[in-house]
Amino acid sequence: MKKLAPNYLPYESSLLYRLYFFIFYIAISAFFIFSCHYSYGQPSSPQGCIKGVISDPNKEGLIGAAVQILDPHDKTTGRGTSTDIDGNFVLTNLSQGSYDLKFSSVGMDSKIIKGVILKTDSSVVLLKVLLNNNSNKLKECVVTCYKVPLISKYETRIEKSITRENIKNSVTTSVENAASQSVGVTQTDAGKGIVINGSRTDETQYIINGHRQIGKPNIPITASRQSRQNKSAGNDKEDSAEPDMAPVPVVVSPSTPAKPDTKSTAEYKSIIENGFKGAAGEPISTFSIDVDAASYSIMRRMVLAGILPPADAMRAEEMINYFPYSYPQPEGKVPFAINTELAECPWNKNHQLLKIGIQGRTVAEEKMPPANLVFLVDVSGSMMSPERLPLVQYALNLLVDKMRPKDHISLVAYAGNAGLVLPSTPGDQKDKIKEAINGLEAGGSTAGGAGIALAYKVAEKNFIKRGNNRIILFTDGDFNVGISSNQDLESMIEDKRKSGVFLSAIGVGTDNYKDRKMEILADKGNGNYSYLDDEREAQKIMVTQMGGTILTIAKDVKIQTVFNPAIVKSYRLIGYEDRKLNTEDFKNDKIDAGEIGSGAGVTALYEIVTGESTGPSLVSLPDREKVALSANDLMSVRVRYKAPHGNASSLIERRVTPGTKALTAATEDFRFASAVASYTMLMRGSQYKGDYTYDKVRVLAQSAIGRDEHGYRSEFIDLVKRASKLSPEVALR
Repeated sequence: MKKLAPNYLPYESSLLYRLYFFIFYIAISAFFIFSCHYSYGQPSSPQGCIKGVISDPNKEGLIGAAVQILDPHDKTTGRGTSTDIDGNFVLTNLSQGSYDLKFSSVGMDSKIIKGVILKTDSSVVLLKVLLNNNSNKLKECVVTCYKVPLISKYETRIEKSITRENIKNSVTTSVENAASQSVGVTQTDAGKGIVINGSRTDETQYIINGHRQIGKPNIPITASRQSRQNKSAGNDKEDSAEPDMAPVPVVVSPSTPAKPDTKSTAEYKSIIENGFKGAAGEPISTFSIDVDAASYSIMRRMVLAGILPPADAMRAEEMINYFPYSYPQPEGKVPFAINTELAECPWNKNHQLLKIGIQGRTVAEEKMPPANLVFLVDVSGSMMSPERLPLVQYALNLLVDKMRPKDHISLVAYAGNAGLVLPSTPGDQKDKIKEAINGLEAGGSTAGGAGIALAYKVAEKNFIKRGNNRIILFTDGDFNVGISSNQDLESMIEDKRKSGVFLSAIGVGTDNYKDRKMEILADKGNGNYSYLDDEREAQKIMVTQMGGTILTIAKDVKIQTVFNPAIVKSYRLIGYEDRKLNTEDFKNDKIDAGEIGSGAGVTALYEIVTGESTGPSLVSLPDREKVALSANDLMSVRVRYKAPHGNASSLIERRVTPGTKALTAATEDFRFASAVASYTMLMRGSQYKGDYTYDKVRVLAQSAIGRDEHGYRSEFIDLVKRASKLSPEVALR
């Protein structure tokens, strides 16, 4: 009998072996299919995590590389994360099951790893991912290494020693401003671009001297690069020996003040500053109130980062109204009280300054109506960085802690599309609500319009009659899928607000921030607009001023001032440029206006030029209405408002008597509000600033610091000092 070689089996045995192998293969495949289905379709308590590091061919960690969870069809689920400065990433709150992951980074070939299995809810999987260079995106460059230590400290509100975690959470500054201060960063001819040695042409984020930098470096296309591009396009042209990234040195004095960040892609509505109007020809001024305070937070973030804010980002009314003032509570049944004060104008002693303060009634938390809140959170790819989605999650956790059993919270998230993450849940189920919030991860495009539409649908489904029904939107405002234009969003929200659901907008982010879009969303949604730049601001919005953020006590609030032409020569409203109304709009209840929240105060300032003669006056208003002003009336302040669920407006009125009071005799609130107004004019380069300086602003604000319970006024004084170093001369604008 012939012997078989040791590595072979008889034919019959081979068939049996293949049959066993086939059965085993089917069983394993079924297990994986079931696991994948279980992972995507039936999540259990999400506690597992996938950790790892993404590196380049040189085994250097990749900063900001994207990690995305895919569905069974290899499409993004909207969940994901990005790597830190060492290339590390963590995907948390994962259920047991199988996960398909996509790894990508600018200039690198993407990689998909399928079937990463979490065996239990508490399991941890470690991955090492290597991404290869993409020859179609990366061009030849020369990297010069410098052995310089990181700065030992960086400045935010509190000095801290630099650590890896500090860098991760540090402020973001402009890549333009880094050119004059950092090794390996230089400007091109005439300051038209920035060269960062060793950078990639498509990269948008850098760590320079311990700070994240924003802005796309403008690397010139030199002859050699153009030659290679021509060759790749099939055009044979003579090559050049000129290097691709030769830095163009520029001599910059260390004391050169910072200039506005003109390279930023953030969007702000253009503002034309209010001028003086003659009281004889135009004695009536009408505008919508504003309790938004986003401009101040945006300004603070930029100044702390060493950047001058764009003039259009400095809305005077939002700067002034960031601070609480000591106005008395309203009496009787009206929802707010009117307060006025007249004194010498700080920046022009020949003029007077009028402060009008409207104080909303404070409703105790236990007496607030039940709330039906829908948290609408942008989880698109632009929300990955620490100052965006993680800050939103921190803020929402603060608000959840304030919720009562009778309150209900829903959570809607949107990226490439929108989805309901958490159905309406009682406020006492805090762990469940926080689990949903903390499980959000960023990735994908931005279908903001779809998210808003779904949020209104959820709010309307769970509508509480006579309750507080509100959507709170968190986003950087960069909508790029579906309904995205300002006009289309405005039309949609104007239609949706008829349901009785209000919408507030809270912005986050730095570069590419869409301020104008956020302002429109809140204004048309009968809500307020705030901006989160750090955790302290989250505490202010969500805890200290929670009532003003989520509970409206009066809507469509309009102010109309009627000046006595016999006393007033001219006047100028400071701020409120994009909230002015026509005279006839005051009585028209179909015209939308601003809202006042529980405990919120609204302040407006008028600069007034008075005449020598005094006397009575009769000022005609639309619809044959007249306002009779006596010789003892400088002006009349008239306010119209509606109840939160009402459609007809009510009127309250207060007369202001003429008089002259020195600035030093004015209240602390008056002096501080005027200091903020003068600071805003300096930052905007206003023609009305007179001879005022940053030092004068600082001295005036210091004299009015008062109790300053939360430190807001002290912080303002510090910002004035910083801004003066950035812009010692307004002419730099």
